Parts: sequence; C-alpha cells; structure tokens
Amino acid sequence: MTKDEYMPIERYYALKAMFERIWGKGTYRDLKHCSDLKVWKRYCERTLHATKMAVSETVLISDDEWHKELSEIIEHGIRGVKSAKDFDDLFQYFAATYAEISFHQIGLMPSVNPATRSQLRKGNWRLDAFRSVQYVQNAEQKESLTRIRMKREAT
Repeated sequence: MTKDEYMPIERYYALKAMFERIWGKGTYRDLKHCSDLKVWKRYCERTLHATKMAVSETVLISDDEWHKELSEIIEHGIRGVKSAKDFDDLFQYFAATYAEISFHQIGLMPSVNPATRSQLRKGNWRLDAFRSVQYVQNAEQKESLTRIRMKREAT
C-alpha cells in the first residue's frame, strides 16, 4: 500500500482505537484512512516511549536490573519500528515488543529450547524465578477505583 492509496477505516481498527484511547484528540483524524507508514510509525514509537515513561513513573518498587532490561526491550522495539519498511514489519515489531514487555512485567520472558515444545499447562508458566510481582492499592487508589466504578454504573 502506498502513501496515496485510500485505506479502509476497518483496517487496523483495533490498533487505531487503542491509539485514540492513549493519545486522544486528533488521533482519529490522523489515522482514519491513513496509509502513510510514517504516521503509523510515529504513533507506534511514541506509544513505546510513553510506556517507558509510564513504567518509570508508576513502578516504584523494583530492582535496577529490571528497569534496565525493560528499557532494552523497549529500545529494541523502537529500533524495529524505525526500521520497518512496510505495515507488516511495523506491526510485527510493535506487537512482539509488547508481548515481551508483558512477560517481563509478569516476571521473565519464557525461553524454551527450540528443539522442544512448550505445553500450555498449569505449572509450566510460573515465571517468578527471579522476581515476583505484587499489585497493591492504598486507600486513595481504592477510593478512586470505587468512584470510577460508580460513575460507570450510573451511565
């Protein structure tokens, strides 16, 4: 698809919707029928940078190595996004980066011997060999969550 071709709005709709939720006003207009790879690259790269910033501002208790590893995952993803030659390349780098980020946040990226096959069974997916994750809420966060839930139920 070239820059001047018309892109149906349904194409990449889930990703467009996610970008709209993150970046707000103007995003729908920028991406509605956009077939310009540069525009999509900009949103992907910007979202990866935002993830890095959000983690540094949100994850308060962790070791330095965890942050360093996460930064390396994101920087590798940004390099992939920048080097993408087409939409398939762009979205594969973007998706693979977020999958790796997800596993890293859970504990670690699974690494199975290529000669074997991993089984999707309970017990095979415990990823806390190096760290464990704990989500906690303080009183203020619980109150905020309650207010949001009540607001949603009222609408």
